[in-house]
Amino acid sequence: MNPAAPAALPARAVPAWRRRLTFTRLGRWYVALTIGIGLAAINTGNNLLFLVLGLLLSSIVVSGLLSETSLRGVRVTRRLPASASVGAPALVGLVARNGKARSPSVGLELREKGGDVAGHGLVLLLGAGQTEEVSYRFTAERRGLHRFEQLEVATRAPFGLFEKSRPLPLPAELVVFPRRVAAPAQQPRQLAREGERATGRAGHGLEVHALRDHRSGEDARSIHWRSSARAGKLIGIDREQERRRQVCVVLDQRRASGPLLEAAVEQAAALFERELDAGADVSLAVCGDRLAPGSGERHRLAGLTLLALLEGAADAPAPVPDSGASVLEVIP
Repeated sequence: MNPAAPAALPARAVPAWRRRLTFTRLGRWYVALTIGIGLAAINTGNNLLFLVLGLLLSSIVVSGLLSETSLRGVRVTRRLPASASVGAPALVGLVARNGKARSPSVGLELREKGGDVAGHGLVLLLGAGQTEEVSYRFTAERRGLHRFEQLEVATRAPFGLFEKSRPLPLPAELVVFPRRVAAPAQQPRQLAREGERATGRAGHGLEVHALRDHRSGEDARSIHWRSSARAGKLIGIDREQERRRQVCVVLDQRRASGPLLEAAVEQAAALFERELDAGADVSLAVCGDRLAPGSGERHRLAGLTLLALLEGAADAPAPVPDSGASVLEVIP
């Protein structure tokens, strides 16, 4: 799950006493039967019918008390996945804690309410003071920002006659990345420009930069033995400093919309991830925005987030590739 989820929106205050009560199918029949027996008892004056009516009414009262006991003191938090992509299932965790000191909570259903995501989980028994996590599977159908608004804790315990629910304000946001597709094959002219490049300065690398006298205490691996044998003394070597391969993925989305834009964004994301996996410093250039060169998992998330939130930009300036980088252009 995501340890650094996007910041939640300000929560709207929901009173702790607020409840919503609905009849189940069994509950409607039960209430109809209770009303019928009550009318019969009044019309006939039969004591046995009054006794049955009292039992039915007391069952309704007990059901309300026990369901309220199950809901009271329950706190729920949501755990969002570290990343989610269009079309790929992701798990959203719901962590329920029973804050009551003695009584358990029974038959709890935790479900999303409002927002862009629907899902639910079931906790059969949550003991006093205990915590349990359930999860539901979420498959996004579009990229971009998905909002969560509330969680609803509901129970039909103990008799299944009514469903009592309690809303919990728990707003959050999840950025869904573009669909994962295969990156297009590289052209020979692109392959010829790849690889680490020399900078013309001394440093760590493979190519020879300069020969010099060996310094006392220096690592023996810096000795150029062939030159030392010819000169009759130890000769040290400075190697050419190299920099990592730099690649810039360019996407001009000014003339793209709908399916064309989605396909271009997916292709740009595939190129971006492929070059990162290959060990390059990768940058992104889109209309009106850019991502500086970088590498690593945080840079991957930043680049995919930029592409996930990308929209059409008919009036935006053209993308500007990084100078000195190999350019991979995505044409919608």
